[in-house]
Amino acid sequence: MTALERLRTLASTDPALAPMAVLQVEAVEAARGPAWARAVPEMDGARLRDGIPLLHETTLRVDGALALALLRRLARAAAEHAGVLVADALTSEGEAVELIEASITRDTEHLLALADRTGVEISLLATLGSIAAVPLLHACARHGDPLLRGAEWSESYCPVCAAWPTVAELRGLERERWLRCGRCGAGWSFRGQVCAFCGCSDHKDLSYLAPEGERDSRRAETCDCCGSYLKTLATLGALEPEEVLLRDIDSVELDIAALQKGYGRPEKQAFPLRVTVEALGTRDGVKP
Repeated sequence: MTALERLRTLASTDPALAPMAVLQVEAVEAARGPAWARAVPEMDGARLRDGIPLLHETTLRVDGALALALLRRLARAAAEHAGVLVADALTSEGEAVELIEASITRDTEHLLALADRTGVEISLLATLGSIAAVPLLHACARHGDPLLRGAEWSESYCPVCAAWPTVAELRGLERERWLRCGRCGAGWSFRGQVCAFCGCSDHKDLSYLAPEGERDSRRAETCDCCGSYLKTLATLGALEPEEVLLRDIDSVELDIAALQKGYGRPEKQAFPLRVTVEALGTRDGVKP
């Protein structure tokens, strides 16, 4: 069963995970379309050695109608599974593109302004925006993948979109540690026995939480230096980007266990990413 099929199964059979799974299904299906790739500019792989993500200070030109259609599908899915009616508030291609940009850059002030303008509650709008950005970010990661191979990258944030890692993989028999981005799907090798968020390497401050008998297959690695946790999964090889999304929501019990113990995810941005998203065929926000 593919990751998309498993997400569909969760969306139809698991009441707790269905609200997020149904949104992920829409995002994964949309990401398979070729139009998103046309929004991705050329990237400078030489900047990776300086710790600069590939998307920093780039301009992405997306099909505004495509972005709005996806956002409205997400809004309808949210209405169906969570009882929130927001589709009628999302009518502008410009606002759809704005929301994707604010989500990629984690611009809280911009998100608040959009929430006020559209009348959509901020946490819901942020969720819809983060999911709506997935197809575009997946296209960016596919475009940047050749540049990442063999590149010098020692940072703990994503080399494509600057997000903190969503999960870590322990790959193969060697259990090599790879961090994976849940937004764009990129993966990068990272040293073991160290916190991916603060760099702490003192074994007294590093521990884990795991279900009975599953510590070697999946666990939440915790750090008492910064109070963070990172879900870690044993894999045979690299997960596909949609599989990262699936494994993230399908391991929610690890999030719950970590949160109950007082651990959390970093609140500050990993890197001050600057990205401009424009509707295709526009420049400086004005259509010709």
